[in-house]
Amino acid sequence: MNDKAAARDPRSLNSMKDVAPATAHVHMRVTPDRKIRYMRQAEKEGLKLAEWIQKHMDDVCDTAGTPMTNQTRE
Repeated sequence: MNDKAAARDPRSLNSMKDVAPATAHVHMRVTPDRKIRYMRQAEKEGLKLAEWIQKHMDDVCDTAGTPMTNQTRE
């Protein structure tokens, strides 16, 4: 996407919300009811679903003492 397109489409900046660009993907399957439940809770917390999932996954890792990594390979 070029600079003009990025200026028009704020979604193009989604990968740049953190210190480093988000370039990796996590895919998972859930039941439709579970997805709706997650979406409703994310909305209550003022977050997009992906932001909500990442927040809660980070919280679990932080609680467990799993350190952040600077690795660029998965």
